[in-house]
Amino acid sequence: MCGGPVWHEVERQWPALPRWWLESDARPCHFPSLLPEDCRTFMPTTATPRRRLSSRVQSPLETYLREINETALLTAQEEKDLSNAIHEGDTAARDRMVRANLRLVVNIARAYTNKGLPLQDLIEEGNLGLLRAVEGFDPNMNTRFSTYGSYWIKQSIKRALVNSAKTIRIPAYMVELLSKWRRATAQLTDELGRPPTPEEIAKLLEVPKKKLRIVKKAIQLYNSTPQTEQSDSGWSLGEMVADQRQKGPEAEMLESDNLTHVYKMLETMDPREATILRMRFGLDDAEPKTLKEIGESMGLTRERVRQIESEALNRLAKGLMGD
Repeated sequence: MCGGPVWHEVERQWPALPRWWLESDARPCHFPSLLPEDCRTFMPTTATPRRRLSSRVQSPLETYLREINETALLTAQEEKDLSNAIHEGDTAARDRMVRANLRLVVNIARAYTNKGLPLQDLIEEGNLGLLRAVEGFDPNMNTRFSTYGSYWIKQSIKRALVNSAKTIRIPAYMVELLSKWRRATAQLTDELGRPPTPEEIAKLLEVPKKKLRIVKKAIQLYNSTPQTEQSDSGWSLGEMVADQRQKGPEAEMLESDNLTHVYKMLETMDPREATILRMRFGLDDAEPKTLKEIGESMGLTRERVRQIESEALNRLAKGLMGD
């Protein structure tokens, strides 16, 4: 994976990453394959580990873990202050936010080992999610960055696992659609008192007829796949679909049973507000965009995009609650 498109994307998006992380001997894609239990022994907890490890040469992974463990964690107020500075274009603030949360990526990545990718690749993919989270974190969300960042880190890792699955290759967007399809099936079964037809589910999810045939084939593939045993890549389709139920902090409202109503409300909203929400949350089968990406495409500053998004979400929430 080293030197591939993923790494080039990191260098393109984040020129201000910590220098020691960008150097070749510290980049995750150069780490040897080590299991999580191996890594725990390298995490320094006192002043003695350096002396204990001095008798042998440290691996790049050991060096990386030692370096990131020496970075102090942030308080809630520091996270807010740094985030506000980031929205104003302060690269030093972005650098500090990234440094302080690299341990979070490693901790999350360890939970996904033995599922198809080595730990070093999981860390690299998780760092991509961290970059997106640092760019998009809103200090006014009344939540800690670790909660918000964990979502994007996990999503980035899961997407990489989906795309690298050896037994079954299925587009990431289709995995997400299958997850929604399963929830809609359960909802309609309760409402109708019988299993719904594919056409009824498609109508609820507003899936175009031309896509229904593709969805049916994906469902057949899913139903024919063992759900209790892992594939040889260690990551079954059942696990991938189920994990898509994890929602982002802002997406809780959009992922609820009111999704259909949300789409209808977007049609009546100010076009600019509707466009920002569609881009921000990846509606219409698109990839979610960061505030910076939206601002560049619409000729707005990142802060202005955040303000418009906040105002639009407030109006949307009031509409959903019937106010």
